[in-house]
This record gives sequence, C-alpha cells and structure tokens, in this order.
Amino acid sequence: MKSARFRIWILILLFTLLASVPFLVPHSAIVGIFAFVPLFALADLLEENGIRHQNWLTFIPFLLFNIATTFWIWWVSPAGAVTAIVLNALQMFFIFWMFRKFRKRFSGALPYIFFIAAWIAWERVYQNVEISWPWLILGESFATSPHVVQWYEYTGFLGGSLWILLTSTVMYHILRGAFKNVYTIRVHAALAFFAAALLIAPPVVSAVIYDNTEERGDAVEVVAIQPNIDAYYEKHGGLDQNIQDSIMVALAEPLMSDSTRYVITPETFTYDFDLDHPEANVTYRHVLQFLRRHPNADFLLGSITYRIFRTKDQAGPAARPVANMWYNGYNTAMMMDTTGIMNLYHKSKLVPGTEIIPYQQYIPFLGKIMSAFGGAAGSYARQKELSILHGRDGLGVGAMICYESVYGDYYRQNAKLGAGFVAVITNDGWWGDTPGYKQHFRYAQLRAIETRRDVVHVANTGITGFIDQRGDVVQRTGWWEPVAIKGDVHINDALTFYVVNGDIIGRICCFLFLLLLAAWIVRLIVTRKHN
Repeated sequence: MKSARFRIWILILLFTLLASVPFLVPHSAIVGIFAFVPLFALADLLEENGIRHQNWLTFIPFLLFNIATTFWIWWVSPAGAVTAIVLNALQMFFIFWMFRKFRKRFSGALPYIFFIAAWIAWERVYQNVEISWPWLILGESFATSPHVVQWYEYTGFLGGSLWILLTSTVMYHILRGAFKNVYTIRVHAALAFFAAALLIAPPVVSAVIYDNTEERGDAVEVVAIQPNIDAYYEKHGGLDQNIQDSIMVALAEPLMSDSTRYVITPETFTYDFDLDHPEANVTYRHVLQFLRRHPNADFLLGSITYRIFRTKDQAGPAARPVANMWYNGYNTAMMMDTTGIMNLYHKSKLVPGTEIIPYQQYIPFLGKIMSAFGGAAGSYARQKELSILHGRDGLGVGAMICYESVYGDYYRQNAKLGAGFVAVITNDGWWGDTPGYKQHFRYAQLRAIETRRDVVHVANTGITGFIDQRGDVVQRTGWWEPVAIKGDVHINDALTFYVVNGDIIGRICCFLFLLLLAAWIVRLIVTRKHN
C-alpha cells in the first residue's frame, strides 16, 4: 500500500509538471502533449488497488496545475484567486470524473473518445458563458512555442487541445501495453504508427506553413504607448490625470511623423468619460490638441466611459442609479481624429467578479456577496456583438480589450468583420512581475497565427509589442518601463480557413459528447431496469 501511495503522488506531481511547464517556460510547449499520460495511469492505479478517497486524489492534480500556472491572480484579489483556481480545477476534475465513471460501463477506446470530446466541448462552451476563465485552455499552452502550431490558421486553438489529448491517450496505451502486455502485436504496431504520426506530422506541417507564410498587405506606421502608470496607486487618485496625459504625450511626441497613421494607448488610460459630453473629459481635450499637431494620425484611446439614461429600462440590466436617473459604465476603446470621436467599441468579454456580476439579472443579490469578498458591486454594460473601429481612411482596426484576446473564437471575428490588423489594449500591471502578463502577451501570438493579422499589443504595464502574421515578435518593450515604440503593421484582407469556418473541432466534439452522453444514460437506464 505504501508503494501505491508513493506512485500516486509521483503521478500527481508528474502531471502537474508536464501540464504547467508549457504555460510558464518559453519553447517548452511540446512536453505538454504527454501531460495526461500520468493522469490516465493514476486512474488505473487507484482502481486496481482500491485506494480510498479517489475523487480527492484526482482533484488534486488539477488544483496543483491551476495554482502553478495562475497563482498570480492572488496579487489582484486573494478571494478571487481562490475562487477562480478552485472552480476551474473543479470543472476539469468533473470531466475526468465522468471519464472514470463512463469506462465502468464501456470498454476499449470509447471511454477515451468520450473524455477527449467532453474536454474539448467544455473548452468551447466555457468561452461563451458569463462565468468563464479560459486562460488554461490546453491549446493556449502552445503560446510558448508558436512555431509548432502554424496550422492554427486551419484549426484554431482547439486543434492544440486535440493534439495534446490524442497524443497523451496513444502514448498512455503504448506504455500500458508495454508494461502489462494487454495488446496484440497488431494493436501495438497500430499504436506505434499513430504515435509517430502525432509526434512528427504536426511540427513538420507547421514548419512548412511557416516557411511559406509572408507578411501580406501594405505597411502602416503605428505608435504604441506604454505609460507605465502604477495600476494600484497612481491610477486611483494618486496621480492627476493631467500628469498622466503629459506622460503619454511626452512619450509619443518624439516618434510622430507625417507617416504615422495610428497612435494607440492601453486599456482604461483615462476615466470618468461622459460619452454624451466628451469635451468635459480632460484627456479628450488633450488628445484633440495632440491630433491637431499631427493631423495625419488617428488616435485609439482606452477609457472607462459612461452614459446616463432616464429610466432603467433604457439602460438595461447593468444600470446603476444616480440621482433620479440611471447610468451604464463601459470599458471602451474609441477611435478619434481632429473632429472628435469617430466610433467606439465597448468591451464584451468582461472579467467575472471585477467587471461583471455573472447572471446578475437572475441573481440580483450576488453583487453584494461578491462586494463583501473584494469584488465589484455592479457590472459594466457590454456590447452584445463585436464591432471593429475604422480610421478616417476606412481601414478596419480590431480592438480587443484586456483578456478578450484569450477568446480565440471571438477574436477571429475581427478579421471576418474586415479588420486589417488588431490592437490588444490592456493593463497588465495588476499581477506584478509574474507569469501573468507574459502569458497574456504570448496568447496574442496565437491569435496572429489564427487570423494572419498583425497584432499591436499595448499595455500600460507589462509588455507592449508588435507581432507579425506568423506570430513572431518583431519588437517589444520590457517590464515596468515608461516607453513608446513605433513600428509597421501590414494590412491583410485575406481570410484564413479558421476565420471563415470557425471552431469546427469544438462543434464536432460537442455533438460527439452529447451522443456518447446519451448512450451512457440509455445504458444506465437499461442496466437499472435489468437489475
């Protein structure tokens, strides 16, 4: 029994290591394709030895994986970190729990097909609910090694998840057959061939695609500003907005030329912006003055904005009372020229607990509970459908605010709507000098591959940089430095297979999961009646 317990903990730690390292260490993503091998072995070991507390022992690996990769949420909110980590781990555990139960009713390859379909179906659905934290979708782990997944332009990020789950399954059965001698020579040969294909074909295909992909479209000059204003102190009353604006202008001014087409600031660069009376906002006035000195440029500004309504019905479910009226707050990206605001986009994928009270219209008291634990007391209003911004010349620019860039299926719609390049505007300073801001920047590399669109990643604190259509970082800043950088982005109007067709793998897995789930339920009913 002691030997079994030792092996259990070795397998738990091995899964944690293989699953976590790709999210943390550059150029290490390939080890993640073996991550689930120890987890499958753990399930066998627990059942064969009749170990007690099996549910706890299969929950712990997912908990450790979430802690190792996203511990940095603690810097934002300890209560939020515990909630996010535990709930995310519980969802992963539940899928694995279903797999363990399913294989008691079905044998052969079917339980593993069920597990793969269920996991990917969850990753797909998870991106379309209000309580979502898709940071650890398996396919995102290849952000540390974008050169091996150039085929994301066909499959999207769930192609990476499928690669990991398939490879882990096949390698597990090869090892199981080798140690337990449970398969025939023909089955061994088939597994070996399948494993070789999974290990060799994706990187080779990726290398071929990479070598044959070049920057497409005309070049446009962009200036990206990283003001490096402390997110906790200076932005919340510690530094006057006039000073913040002067920092922004001082950083951008030396880089401006007659060829500069766009100037981009981070998310929430300014606050208290009345959309019906923009002239009352000091930053708005400073931006107009800046643009009059550089009339060839358009300005993409990130701001917390609001709009006042006479009735709550006009404002919607996120409305908050003020005097005898109601107002909506927004996290907004707006495009400006010398005449003022041309168009704007309100953030749609809001952060649960800090920007949105999930399902507030159905659970109105949830805001008070979250507020008591350090979360938001109310929600920002959001835009129901994605829209892109346009400059004076009609060029489409995608604007992804903060962690919207993690939602690959949502992000791809920028290209479908006509965006020639995408600006990811964010404020990553909340997490301190931890893996959080590095992961966020890397995810933009995957989005560039999926859409074959240049990305300008603009952070207040964190990493500001230019990413080309192959997912290569062309230029980037360091951590915690006030700086502006200038670079060219290429305006591509071609659409990738993934942009046009969307998340095909996710849709197939959802259908397959429901089909197998129905078969499981039918078998349970038939077995119960028979007994």
